[in-house]
Parts: sequence; structure tokens; C-alpha cells
Amino acid sequence: MVQLTAAVVIVTLVSIGVIGCQKHTDLQIKKPHQTESTLTYKKIPLPLETFKRVMGWLTKDEILIHGGGNNEDTLYRFNILTGKLSVLYEAKGLILTSAISADRKKIFIQLADNPNSRLEIVSSDGVLLQEQKISTANYLNVNWNASNNQNLFLAYYESENHLKVLNWQLASNDFQEIPGDSLTPIWYSDHLYVYVDNFGEFFLTRGKLYLGDTRTGEKTELSDQVSNFYLTNDALITFTPSDFSEDALLLNYQYPFLVDQGFLEIPKMTMNQRLLFPYLSQEKRQAPIYGVFPKKAVHLELEAGDFQLARLNFKKSKVEPIVDLPDNAPIQISPDGTRSLYGWRFENVIDLNQKNRTPFFDFPKQK
Repeated sequence: MVQLTAAVVIVTLVSIGVIGCQKHTDLQIKKPHQTESTLTYKKIPLPLETFKRVMGWLTKDEILIHGGGNNEDTLYRFNILTGKLSVLYEAKGLILTSAISADRKKIFIQLADNPNSRLEIVSSDGVLLQEQKISTANYLNVNWNASNNQNLFLAYYESENHLKVLNWQLASNDFQEIPGDSLTPIWYSDHLYVYVDNFGEFFLTRGKLYLGDTRTGEKTELSDQVSNFYLTNDALITFTPSDFSEDALLLNYQYPFLVDQGFLEIPKMTMNQRLLFPYLSQEKRQAPIYGVFPKKAVHLELEAGDFQLARLNFKKSKVEPIVDLPDNAPIQISPDGTRSLYGWRFENVIDLNQKNRTPFFDFPKQK
């Protein structure tokens, strides 16, 4: 009966994906719209010592900034083209973690409140919508439900060996505990989510991909050879060490979800023999998927490595370079697909048309 249920779930998902995306033939690799003049990007007019990080895009031209001082943090709205900076929300404490919903209408923040944490939901206009407390001071791993911004996952280690995963149901302001097999469950639909269980294997060379259901608590195994994955806009990319090359990581692309569309290999990254995975980003369904990739296999405990931002082209089984980068750091494509945030604090903007990178501050040069 369990096998039959799993089969029904998978067939249903495939049918939904195919119906919703029947005009799709393959990932469309198309260049962003060209601009007639060269764009210049403004510096963030805050003292560098008060800047903590850029949280992400609010609109195609505006970003959300986390700044702070004197044990109270502030969220700012900043237009990267005009330079206009305005206060969006003044938090009553230190922000530990934050996340913008997929529709960019809500902002989650976790505030330090030892020995607990205070959770707040703020609108993109700076209005406090909701608050709750959680009995941990640990940093939370957060994932908004892109299909329904009334739900988000909060995952953390309650103790050294006990992982806790909660679904914060905003409509009722209650927590629903779900089976804790992964610190990074990713929502797929209103009730379904995807995760990888590496079974405690430090090097991340093996793992199984599962589909979970918040309504039943049941899980369905989707693949037994997945180390990690990227899921967005009904596109799934799995990461698996290559069986053919010690220096390659295999990326398998499914679109719609569970429908194979091809694969490609990229150079493998490790740190102390532990696998590292590329940072990927896609702004909307059927749009190009971008990533940060090493130019050759690298052991980061021994050398810095050479990296580049590139588009994934699964039809031709290759990556298409755009601009060189100094590090394997996260990216986030803008809502109109013309630029990307980049860096460990998203402290740079990359223009995908002009193929250049501009820092938001005049950072001191490293000696």
C-alpha cells in the first residue's frame, strides 16, 4: 500500500507539472534585455561599521539592508540606481536571521531574546504583522513557502544530536512539528516539501532525496543517489559526485519536477574532503538558472580557487561564463533578471548585461 501511495504521489506531481508547463521544451537560455546606456550603481550611504548585510531584492531596483548599532538593528530600503535610502523597520533588538518571502511581500526576522528568540513578520512596507516566541537562541534555518506565504519552515538543533523542524503556520500562529531528517527542507507546494538525508555522513558523498507531506508526516523516496539539491519555480537540480571523474560534480536537471531534462558536469569543490555545492539562482519559471562555479576542481583548504558566474545550459551540457568572481559566494538574481546580488553579505551587484561587478562600499583593500 505504501508503494502504491508513493507511485500515486509521483504520477500526480508529474501530471501537474506537465499540464502547467506544457509549452516548455527546455530551459530557455536567453540573454537579459539590453539597455541603451551603461548603468551605474550607487554606494550604500551607511557607515561601513553599521552595515551587516543585504537581505535581498524588494523590487528590481530596490534591496533590503540590515544595519545596526547599540544593540538595536534597522532594516532599510535602498534604491541601487537613485541612491535613495529610507528606514523600513526599526527592530527592538538584534536580528539573528532574516528571510524575504518569495512574493517579496513579507519579511521574517529572528530577534535575540535569551534564552529564547522573538520571531516577527514584517510587511514590505515596514508594518509589524505578526510575532511569536520560540524556545531557542540558536540561529534558525528558514524557508518560506513560495506557493503560500502563510507557511514557513524553521529548522534548528535543539541539542547536539536532536534536530527540530517546525512549520510556522501564520494563519493560526501555531507551530507544527514535522519529521526532522534535514536542516534544510525546501517547500515544493502548499503541503509538499523536498529534502536530502545524508545519514550523518560528513563528506556528503551519499544521500537520499525525499518528498515529505506536512498533512500526513509521510515521506516518499525519490532518489537514492543525491548529495544535495536546488529547487525553485518547479525546477529541480540534484548534485551527485560523478562516477566517471574524481574531479567532477554531476548536476541533473528536472523540469517540471521529476521530469528529466538533461545533465552536465562541473568541477568539484571540497573543503577538508567535504563536498561543497554551487550557489544557484533563478528569478522566475522557465528563466535561465545562474550559478557560481569553479573553473577547475579545487580543494579550498589548500588554495583559494578561481570562480565565475555562469548560466546553466543543459541542452548543450555546459556552463556559459559571464564574469569572473573572487569567491564561491551566494547569488540572488533580481526580479527582472538583469542583475544579481553577490557575496557573503550580498555586498556586490553584478550587471548581467554589462558583465561587471560593483561593490556597494569602498571596502579597504586587503593586505
